[in-house]
Amino acid sequence: MNGLSLLSDLRGRLAGLSRRRWLMAVIVGWLVLRADGPGLWPQPPVDPPRIIHARPAPCDEEPAAEEAEAPDEPPPHVHEWTAGGVPHPMWMIEKEYVRCGEVVSVSVMQEVDHDTCTVTLPPCSFPNNDAENGVVVLQCDDGGAGGEFGHLDAQGGFVAGDPITHYRAALDNPGIVQLRAQCDDLPTALDPATGQEIQTFDDDPWWTDGTAWDGSPNGRFTVWEFTISDGAVGFRPVLDAWVGPFTAKIEPATDHNGQSMARPIYFELFSSAEPGYCLNRTREHDPHEWNDTGLGDTDLKFSFPDQQGLTVHSTDFNGWWRNEAWTNEEVTTCAVDIMCLDYGAFGTLTATATVIGYPTAARLLLSDNPRTYSTYQVNGQTLYREYAPIPWDVDANYIADVWMRNSGNAADDEEDEGQCPVKGDGFSRYEEYRGFCVNGPWTELDPDAHKDVFVIDGNDPPLGIGSFAGLGVTPQVFNTPAAAGEFLADCTINFNHGTAHKHLQHGIWVVKWPLPEDGECGRTPKALNAPATFCYIDDDEILGLYGPARHMDARGAVVSHELGHACNLEHCATHQCFMHWPWNVADPLAQLYCEAPCKHAWHLY
Repeated sequence: MNGLSLLSDLRGRLAGLSRRRWLMAVIVGWLVLRADGPGLWPQPPVDPPRIIHARPAPCDEEPAAEEAEAPDEPPPHVHEWTAGGVPHPMWMIEKEYVRCGEVVSVSVMQEVDHDTCTVTLPPCSFPNNDAENGVVVLQCDDGGAGGEFGHLDAQGGFVAGDPITHYRAALDNPGIVQLRAQCDDLPTALDPATGQEIQTFDDDPWWTDGTAWDGSPNGRFTVWEFTISDGAVGFRPVLDAWVGPFTAKIEPATDHNGQSMARPIYFELFSSAEPGYCLNRTREHDPHEWNDTGLGDTDLKFSFPDQQGLTVHSTDFNGWWRNEAWTNEEVTTCAVDIMCLDYGAFGTLTATATVIGYPTAARLLLSDNPRTYSTYQVNGQTLYREYAPIPWDVDANYIADVWMRNSGNAADDEEDEGQCPVKGDGFSRYEEYRGFCVNGPWTELDPDAHKDVFVIDGNDPPLGIGSFAGLGVTPQVFNTPAAAGEFLADCTINFNHGTAHKHLQHGIWVVKWPLPEDGECGRTPKALNAPATFCYIDDDEILGLYGPARHMDARGAVVSHELGHACNLEHCATHQCFMHWPWNVADPLAQLYCEAPCKHAWHLY
């Protein structure tokens, strides 16, 4: 092969090489040819030339920039994510102590979720291989405390459900509450290298564990309550009756910080102060005793001596009321009893304690299972009753609701309406409820039945009242030996009046008395309602006119006649009527009061 052929063949072999590598190959080839023979002269056949790779000789000139070879591109970074730790969103609660049923604002202060990229080479575009994810609250929970999550409407009323901005504590479950939130991450982040949103690690939803970022307790608070029990269930005031117990209670016993909730408890008794213990009796001693019922005494008192653990105090000048009491120590519960000293007593009992920094009145608790409070409405708003009534008196007429005749206002007086121009008997509904003592024992009257008329029969043996009840009245008969102090000298009956008093009422005194006129068996100088209304009965004259056989019947007719006059009845023309006049001894004795005019004309005041 001649030199030209060799060069041609070599040029073909190097055609695809770069300029730099091509020059190197040419130089190497020239060196080979030079070693094999002088110049380009023909040479004898030899083995194929060997290609020797040699480093080019140093050169002072740098290759042109366009001739430099570009470096290889590194492979792109591929993120691989793992969870970087569980966030601790923190509850923000309006107050640490929340009363049962109270609404408070709540919110969750979010902490971002951190995810870690585990690929280190090439380097991650996120600083420190850390991506931050947002956190959302999926649902809230109070650990079974019975409260509700919700928000306020435009009127400020609580509405359960999303969005959650408030919490309403349960009414029936005082205790320690731990709020929790179920959270989830938003597993995306903006890649700093590309500005594109990429997928990060998707954590499973988790519940907050009751701790804050620093490990301290979070979301815990105390739902508390202060109540007083209903100690007057079914109570109707009676002299010397105990009413209660009324139990004041602070719950729970220990708060969310482990501190005792015990406090001093203060009780205050508001009481009526009716004179005496009913309309015509009283009990007074000299010197004064704690359970006296005179002027200046209240009808409801804390008992004497003081109940163990309590100090009792009176706020009146005399020191007779015994209307305040307080515990000698800090307690979470205390029960008190009340003494009733009047048949018409009424009042209230309150309990107060500084439970969370300011004096708070106890709510009236009607039942503990299920827990039920006494509430009432004011302008459409539900309010809690913060006193215990003694007795229960929802219609506010000073009369116990359990009384079977509690069906009207305290001042009602309408017996036998329509039978008489003047309604009633002069005793109000409250007075008839409060009652009288008649010959010793106490009795209540009936405001819905016949009119009550008091008759004082001061005779021995008694003269009786004849057929007086036939007039349509209910006689209450006193006999003086057993009735000392039950009426005044002028026959006043309701002299211990106070609440809902309508009229000063008198009794009719039936007296055996000789009359100056021959044939006169009875005389009634004045009628009700005037002080000292007397019916004079000449029983000896009756016996003389009618004889022993007709004596009792005749006396009964005369007494019936005079009691009719005492009730403002006039004489009647009907011969069979007790009010007929003139009488003829030979005539048959009257047996009744006529329907007209007698039963339509009588009145007692």
